[in-house]
Amino acid sequence: MRRLGLILAVCLYSAALAGCSLRTPPKSEDYYAQGQLDFANADYNAAIENYQHLVDRFPFSPYVEDAELKIGLAHFKMHQYSEAVASLDDFQRMHPTSKNLDLVSYYIALSYFRQLGRSDQDQTAARRALGYFEALEQRYPESDFAELAREKAETCREMLARHEKYIGDFYFKRANFRAAESRYAELMQKYPNTPVAPSALWNLGVALEKEGKKYSAAQAFAAMVSHYPQTAYATHAKEQLSKLRQPVDNEEDPLRLVLAENGYGEDLSGNDNQVVVRQAQQDGASGSDDALYSNGLPDLSRALQKDPSAKTASGTADPSGPAMLKTVRLASSDPPLSVIFDLTRPVKFEKRIESGSGYSTLTLLLKGVHPERGLQRHVVFDRSIFKDCNISTDPQGTVVTVNTVPISDYAVVPLENPARLLVTFTPENSASNDVQNSGY
Repeated sequence: MRRLGLILAVCLYSAALAGCSLRTPPKSEDYYAQGQLDFANADYNAAIENYQHLVDRFPFSPYVEDAELKIGLAHFKMHQYSEAVASLDDFQRMHPTSKNLDLVSYYIALSYFRQLGRSDQDQTAARRALGYFEALEQRYPESDFAELAREKAETCREMLARHEKYIGDFYFKRANFRAAESRYAELMQKYPNTPVAPSALWNLGVALEKEGKKYSAAQAFAAMVSHYPQTAYATHAKEQLSKLRQPVDNEEDPLRLVLAENGYGEDLSGNDNQVVVRQAQQDGASGSDDALYSNGLPDLSRALQKDPSAKTASGTADPSGPAMLKTVRLASSDPPLSVIFDLTRPVKFEKRIESGSGYSTLTLLLKGVHPERGLQRHVVFDRSIFKDCNISTDPQGTVVTVNTVPISDYAVVPLENPARLLVTFTPENSASNDVQNSGY
């Protein structure tokens, strides 16, 4: 009997071993199929587990790429945005030629977008989301996700603008107008097309006026009229312009001058950025020494003569030749508060201002620039805040020295089409009043 039981046990054990040997281990497609089923049924934890088994055990399977993508999307579906960003970022690095990179970029951006807070909170998520949305627009403009990215990017910009406005208003209400000015200027530089921009520009003008910068305030209000003419702020801006009685420089957009005072704009000093410009057309000039511009201001360059070393056979500026300072002239505002340097191309420059009793002196070093032949080296100005201008050569380029009445501030703004530097000055109150009273 005992022997019969032993035989029966051995048989059962052998049958069990045979059953185990017949069981087939899961293949890559098995893990993938189960992961797809779990994902479709919104069982994202189970989907991630199966996809991860596939990636770990079959790294060369043709299903791996889609599995890694679905892991990131599964984290996103569960609102695990940090994990989603990490997984999708890894996917970008591992599969740089994937046809799904536009989708991956969109969901990384959307992961940050879903973390947006209020305007009074930290805006790191908004900045990162905006960066990814903008990159998606640039890299994949024909993608189905590009239009979605554009819409979401506008929301990010508005959120960031409201954050800047919130901080600016905080300082404004506490009469810290200098700090408020800086915040409003940054908003106008980065987010001029957002709904809060008109109110920010209005507050910028008021802050400048409160600081005693009447000329700059006038430029801000003038910019309000030109940029946002349909708003109620434009009507109020016109009233303020009448009260301030300050000249508005019409050589260029007045908003650029205000922003340049706060360090914003295309300032080429100290960096390698250059503005792409078209070749400037020559102004018609007579051969007489007393040729005038149409606004009656003196032509400081006389009749321009062609420099063979700087011209091609067609008569246009040679882009490989040295940059040239063509003319120095006053702006067409009344009274002129800006001086303009006409150039053959964008240039780098260094600037320095000195002030003393009854005068201010601006020195500009135009690096690698040669004066155009025939350009007057010393000019005495009339009918303006400027006294005179001296032009000299230097081993590094051309040095321009402009002497003015006392000024409280100034800005150097590179302009395009054609290339030129506009230097605008804010006279001290006494100097501004003298100009106003003189009738200029």
